Amino acid sequence: MTAEEFTIGILFPFREKSLILEDLCRNFPVKLLTTPYMESNELRSSRGLHKGRNELGIPEPLIDSSLEEQWVACNALVGMDIPSNPEMFFPNLKWFQGVSAGYDHIDSAALHAMGVTQTNARGISSPAISEFIFARVLQIWKELRLLDAQQGDRLWKVRFGTQAHGKTIGIVGLGSIGREIAIKAQAFGMKVLATRKSAVAGGSDPDVDELFPVQDLPELLPRCDVVVMAAPSTEDTKDIFDSAMFALMKKGSIFCNIARGIHVVESALVDALEKGHLGAAVLDVTREEPLPNDHPLWTTPNLYLSPHCSISFDTYEHNAAQLIADNTISYLAGEKLKNVVSD
Repeated sequence: MTAEEFTIGILFPFREKSLILEDLCRNFPVKLLTTPYMESNELRSSRGLHKGRNELGIPEPLIDSSLEEQWVACNALVGMDIPSNPEMFFPNLKWFQGVSAGYDHIDSAALHAMGVTQTNARGISSPAISEFIFARVLQIWKELRLLDAQQGDRLWKVRFGTQAHGKTIGIVGLGSIGREIAIKAQAFGMKVLATRKSAVAGGSDPDVDELFPVQDLPELLPRCDVVVMAAPSTEDTKDIFDSAMFALMKKGSIFCNIARGIHVVESALVDALEKGHLGAAVLDVTREEPLPNDHPLWTTPNLYLSPHCSISFDTYEHNAAQLIADNTISYLAGEKLKNVVSD
């Protein structure tokens, strides 16, 4: 077998050469083609709302003939995005490795029809995202935004916060990210309640105090001081946090979403914050990204908004490269790949 017999197209623009991937090419019959392809946040967000399809006709990156010629040779792809009609560009494609945990913006149905195995990057940024959640929650509970403002105003005024120890956190989706959040919450001395798709009534997990089936979410919400949405985007989770769900949450509690914007009815969240039922909300994702300048979320009281940046890039690319290498070796050996997408 020669290096040309298994060709991987690298669509994700790694900032630096990866020693992990260089070692992969030296030790295995693999050829890497660096062919960057990245879509706009607007297009990616729209695809996420339409099962990976570009239903709104948002302009896609131009694909010149030289890029098409290289893509024809690809047996595998590594990328954040994939163009519409992948069967036209990748006739020899057998495996697509996504570099994000979420894959709702990928046309999985098209890949399935092509007989392509799809894998995602679940787990590579879970520690960083869980740290981001606690940075925000502690910012709220410790009144850090107010203290920083007082410093800017040279105002010496005591403001005492509240402690995390003894509070209850609810995690919707005990996957890789949810588990990292649970472990950190326990380290803070918090009680951890969580839902998991596969959970049954009376089930248990070593990293949580109580485990619930998803349908029992209404039972979990009233008990929590903070609720974190960490479940993947599916038809079952679309609009799951609506007015009824927010009404069930404890008055003064915090809602966090680091999963996908499609989980939340944003008008209902705005209403819950404006009326003071929720104490605060943390959003790293919104239904439309970038968020339009005139969107009410920008000015909603006690909302902590960030532009989908809860990962930490100092470790992200290294972890992604390791996953790519591990899965490539498994693929060549005919073994099961990590993080296979099944739906």
